[in-house]
Amino acid sequence: MKLLSIINWNTITSNKYLIALIAAFNFLLTPIHVAISSLTPGYVIVINYTLVILSSSLLASKKSAKLVTYVIGILTLLAIWLELSNQNSDPILIYRLTTSLLLFSCFGVILIRQLLKIKKVNLQFILGPLLGFLYLGIIGGIFFESIHLIDPNSFELIKGYSGFSFYYFSFISITTVGYGDITPISAPAQSLTLVMNIIGQFYLAIVIAVFVGKYINTK
Repeated sequence: MKLLSIINWNTITSNKYLIALIAAFNFLLTPIHVAISSLTPGYVIVINYTLVILSSSLLASKKSAKLVTYVIGILTLLAIWLELSNQNSDPILIYRLTTSLLLFSCFGVILIRQLLKIKKVNLQFILGPLLGFLYLGIIGGIFFESIHLIDPNSFELIKGYSGFSFYYFSFISITTVGYGDITPISAPAQSLTLVMNIIGQFYLAIVIAVFVGKYINTK
């Protein structure tokens, strides 16, 4: 039994980037889960957030780093529960945005440290930047939601928008698609949109350059 548990854990750790990537994608599909499931939105959000925390914590090789992600993750889940019962509370919203920013920034730092240790092109090196791209989009969504909290007139939003709309707009920004359904109006919102546009393009350029460099070195 001990041997089987060791083998299973080794299998999990060897596929940690894939597991974390699937969990992050699943987190972005939360509105779809809410629409097709009979569960309340709060339960779906907490379940998906928990999966992201547990899977992303696999990236950390040190116990201290894992502990930090668990602690911040629990604080974030607590903020989500509090927000569900106090939807119009700005202090709780600020609390949730702060802990979420800390959590995904922590994931991003851990991911970068892990990718720097990879010396050759392999599946982990391919999946890692994809996961980093998702973290970048989520962090951008947190900043956009924060700007909307400071100034509710920062964006021209679609009817029936939700907090998820800002994360949608974040990914639209870093991919420079620009559908036009959400428009930044205030100067801070426009400025952040420009920054996300630039970061998104530089991110792709840097990832491609590093990928090609490692591939050439292995040859």
